[in-house]
Amino acid sequence: MLLSEIHRNTKKKFDEFKIQTSEIDSRSIIKKILDLSDKDFIMDIKISLSNKESEYLSKVIDQRLSGKPLSRIFGSKEFFSMKFDINKFVLDPRPESEILVEKALDLIQENNLKSILEFGVGSGCIIAAILSNSIGTKAVGVDISEQAIMTAKSNLIKNGIKSFNLIVSDWGLSLNRAFDIIISNPPYVKTNEIKNLDENVKDHDPLISLDGGVDGLDCYRIIANQSRYLIKEKGYVLVEIGHDQAKSVEKIFGNNDFLLINKVKDYSKLDRVLIFVKKKIKK
Repeated sequence: MLLSEIHRNTKKKFDEFKIQTSEIDSRSIIKKILDLSDKDFIMDIKISLSNKESEYLSKVIDQRLSGKPLSRIFGSKEFFSMKFDINKFVLDPRPESEILVEKALDLIQENNLKSILEFGVGSGCIIAAILSNSIGTKAVGVDISEQAIMTAKSNLIKNGIKSFNLIVSDWGLSLNRAFDIIISNPPYVKTNEIKNLDENVKDHDPLISLDGGVDGLDCYRIIANQSRYLIKEKGYVLVEIGHDQAKSVEKIFGNNDFLLINKVKDYSKLDRVLIFVKKKIKK
């Protein structure tokens, strides 16, 4: 059987269930299960499925049709060209968060910044991506979940990252030093809106990584308040936000003596990342 036929049959099943990512999902599943490359698809090689491979393919297809994301099926996700193991204790890395990484790297390179604090380290994908693309930078990552910290540590080690320290902590309460950059993709979904999220999200991402409180802004209040003491005078605070939260988050940080210097849009042209600095106090 030609590879294109296996791909076509798999994609057809996803199309019947109106899965919008049917093309990329079918290719990803086949590549993973049969250990194939993009070149194999281009050449349309002949494939002889073993009974075991056929059963595994059917099982994965059924799981995807039930609404389970591929990252949860295979237990891993690519982020910033790096591979990260994920589990029920950590958020599935989002493509939009790569914008957060890119902006942090720009600031690090432009200002020779050396120390990073991440609130809510999760899988470790954000600080791993930053550390792997900067020289001489060290990072501290905190998370209230011990299981998340263990996952992040494993991911950082697997990706060859060395200059990090991960701490189980309720935000920055256990920290007593200042950083050049504070970065976070905190929970920002309103509590009563979680039930309306896509099944890929609400049924598989940990609630603690989604729930931002009644107005979705609880975590920004904490980050803004603690950043006053944990950021250096010429440091930067970068936060990922929901598409309609820019004004509210700017106000929260403004009330904590921070000034918004950049608002970055995502691939859908929606507000996604805010960058703050400390306000200069007039003497």
